[in-house]
Amino acid sequence: MKVDSTTRFWLASFGVGSVMTAFAILGMTVGLNWQSPARVIPVNASTAATSETMCAATGRVDEEMEGLFTLDALTGDLQCAVINSQTAKFAGLFRTNVVNDLGLDATKKPSYLLLTGNAAFRATTGNSRPADCVAYVVDSTSGRFAAYGLGWNRNISARGAQQSGALVLLDKGTARNVVIRD
Repeated sequence: MKVDSTTRFWLASFGVGSVMTAFAILGMTVGLNWQSPARVIPVNASTAATSETMCAATGRVDEEMEGLFTLDALTGDLQCAVINSQTAKFAGLFRTNVVNDLGLDATKKPSYLLLTGNAAFRATTGNSRPADCVAYVVDSTSGRFAAYGLGWNRNISARGAQQSGALVLLDKGTARNVVIRD
């Protein structure tokens, strides 16, 4: 069989094109497999704000929800309100008063700071276990501080039911080693 020059040209072009396509596919496959997979970095953000009469901070209560911690500087009342992931309504409220825990004089005006931090407490028996955060209250006037936690029941949360209780004093201390006189 005799092949003319036009047919040879098209056959050669087809052959070269097929080889180039195969190399392109091979190159993309090798390149994608060589590339290291992107590391997933979990980001947990909490925030805090303060004014003369109120402090607020957020902290992660469990895998799904954060709590809003508020501290009333006029009364010393600390509370944590948690929105339920099922109902999108506040379904958890935990409270305490920090004045006695910090050993403050009720007649003096404290200057509070409120912060939260992540905590991974060891598992406990029963349905209620410590939340995944700790609230820290600091009185910058005296230098005294206290850490608070709360018991969180994931089963109650999953049902969308209300839960409440006390914020529990975990520990306290002082950041100032000298007494400041007025």
